[in-house]
Amino acid sequence: MSRLVSLENAVLSVKISRDGAELHSVYHKQHQQEYLWQADKEVWGRHAPVLFPIVGQVEEGYYEVDGVNYKLPQHGFARDMEHKLVTQDELSCIFELRFDHETIQKYPYKFVFRTIYEIKDNKLSITYQVDNLDMETIYFGVGAHPGFNTNFVPGTSFEDYVIEFSHQEEFERLLLDNGLRSGAIEHDALKGEKILPLKFETFKDDAIIFDHFKSEYLDIYTKKDDSRKLRIGFKDWPLLGIWTPVGKNADFVCIEPWYGVADLRDENHNFKEKYANQTLEKGKTFSATFTVEMMDDE
Repeated sequence: MSRLVSLENAVLSVKISRDGAELHSVYHKQHQQEYLWQADKEVWGRHAPVLFPIVGQVEEGYYEVDGVNYKLPQHGFARDMEHKLVTQDELSCIFELRFDHETIQKYPYKFVFRTIYEIKDNKLSITYQVDNLDMETIYFGVGAHPGFNTNFVPGTSFEDYVIEFSHQEEFERLLLDNGLRSGAIEHDALKGEKILPLKFETFKDDAIIFDHFKSEYLDIYTKKDDSRKLRIGFKDWPLLGIWTPVGKNADFVCIEPWYGVADLRDENHNFKEKYANQTLEKGKTFSATFTVEMMDDE
């Protein structure tokens, strides 16, 4: 059985792995271009990991629920588990990860976590759903971590590209300290502008994390030839991470919509008080969607 599931229409060919329900390829047929980072292990060995039930790190690798400590690695366990393919046709598929004995040892809640992929014309939609199967309210973080190539116009590389937000922004940037939030906040991080030039120096202190923003999407493009753009839509997502690995001179950038974020350094370990964690009542379903769209003026 192939580990990869394929979706295809006249414009896009998309591949997703059963391992982690991770997106592996977004290929545009007319452009003859792969838009998703292809997981060079010497640089960053993932494509687009799914983050659940936490985003980022918990301090000292553990958190506490009702007096009991649980250990979790950065970004949780969903990205490293096999997800069950429950439905598939040419244009969509649904993966499920259901609580079991293994997850209960790390995360004390009963849940179903779904990842839903759907293509239409030149757009890919990705939806995360969480069903609360527990007898009480559950708490979790969830997020995306896709890497997008920054060489999709011939003769260009990372620092030739910019990110343009849909609105002029007065972002609050949450600053990191060795993977945890330091507590420092850079106010008006873009000085009311819409454009963030991609520079390796920008990421010397790890990911940029934006809070309290108005934008519903961003475009990635090069000013050398702005006829081709990659648009990432994240309407209603409360946090946005942007990242590329330091010192690698890599030709990709991760655009990461989040419901959740890394722990604050020296904060208590109480999971129910973790900033930006989601709460979901018994019997309820959480759902969040982001989109990837390849656009051109041709």
